[in-house]
Amino acid sequence: MGVRHQFTDSARRNHLPVMLLAAALSALSVGTSQAADIAKGEAAYVRQCAICHTIDKGGDHRLGPNLYGIVGRRAGTAPGFKYTNAFRTVATFEWNEGLLGPWIALPAVMVPGTAMGVFPGVSDRDKDDIVAYLAAQK
Repeated sequence: MGVRHQFTDSARRNHLPVMLLAAALSALSVGTSQAADIAKGEAAYVRQCAICHTIDKGGDHRLGPNLYGIVGRRAGTAPGFKYTNAFRTVATFEWNEGLLGPWIALPAVMVPGTAMGVFPGVSDRDKDDIVAYLAAQK
């Protein structure tokens, strides 16, 4: 007898496209020849993310939620942050390094209706470094 999953048909339909998209986008960046650099990621984060997000433990929210400890956290659960209905409904996943890169690149594709916008000019190199920096903040 197999394990019975407790997802509704609606949750499966909402969750599957997000996971397939994230997997496809992650595969596009797998071929980078250089390892991600946490120090460069911090600098890129300050340039491209800090206008909307804080990352200090217990830090305030800005236009976006505080990102401290995001890796391993269920999406949409930063205490005290008001997420969009679209995000609360569709983002039923746990953040990991494989999802953060696609999220930075195409948030509205992963979660249509999200308030998160694309910051123009985030290169693949910066994105990989930002993801490494975010993952180190725990």
